[in-house]
Amino acid sequence: MTKVKYWMALILFGLILIAGGFAWWLLAPSQIQPASIMVEPGDLFYKVVVKLGERRIISSPWLFSKVGVLAGLDRHIIPGRYDFGRRLSNYAVMKKLWRGDIAILGLTIPEGYTLRQIGNLLSTQCGTDIRVFDSLVRDSLFLSSLGVSTGFAEGYLFPETYRFQWGITAAEAIGAMVRQTFVCIDSARLARAGELGYSLHDLLTMASIVESEASALDEYPLIASVYRNRYVSRMKLQADPTVIYGMGGLDRSLLIKDYQFPSRYNTYLYRGLPPTPICSPGLAAMEATLDPAETDYLYFVADGSGRHIFNKTYREHLQDTRRVKGKTSL
Repeated sequence: MTKVKYWMALILFGLILIAGGFAWWLLAPSQIQPASIMVEPGDLFYKVVVKLGERRIISSPWLFSKVGVLAGLDRHIIPGRYDFGRRLSNYAVMKKLWRGDIAILGLTIPEGYTLRQIGNLLSTQCGTDIRVFDSLVRDSLFLSSLGVSTGFAEGYLFPETYRFQWGITAAEAIGAMVRQTFVCIDSARLARAGELGYSLHDLLTMASIVESEASALDEYPLIASVYRNRYVSRMKLQADPTVIYGMGGLDRSLLIKDYQFPSRYNTYLYRGLPPTPICSPGLAAMEATLDPAETDYLYFVADGSGRHIFNKTYREHLQDTRRVKGKTSL
């Protein structure tokens, strides 16, 4: 072998070693601890690489950065949370970032949640900006674009399990939940509401009271019948949850003086429905409101077991209230 051929072979061998080493670095999976990084809007690529290195998701951040720039990855990263499993190659990490494979979360909004509770859930579980959420749920222009004409979104964010990306914006989340409300309140339900003398807003408001009062599913129609009977007979609704809502929420039981709290939501002071729903009612509460049980009940009291005792007369109601509370007088 001539000296030239020897050096050429040596260079070729070196190139093969380098290519093999690079291929191994790029494609060989490494064992890592499951970890996540958050790519914030405006994060530069080098900052993302630093985060990956700090969590030990990648090996050789310097090389990862150089290869990523050559591949154009620095121009394609979508903000959001990225979750990484136990065995990943550097190529798999690059592919995940390139595809914008942001974490998808199953977020459940329970029936009866208020805007405040929904906003806190979105903030803690999806990284949504709570300040933007609080602003948009009171933004008349934004809400009107979604079909909500009241200027306040309470009651219009349907309780459901949603698949949201981490970092979903407040506008996207609110839009998805409002649209689900209009999916559930179809033309047949709207027609039935009209037969009862309810507008869409009235339906959600009455259903929110039923939702706040009921716990046992089979009692929804009975509780709905009480409030329907009071409503059509022009009685005050006298719903404790409306008082609590008007007071901004309570972590204690209502006191006698609370029933005089000056709020338009206080249905002990004001006749008819409160100005807005007081929570997000679920489908069961809506169905019960649209098809309440046929009863003469005007009163009910919690029996301490999660259920209620229903009465037609105030005298019977007082007797059961005393018995349940173990008192001889109110």
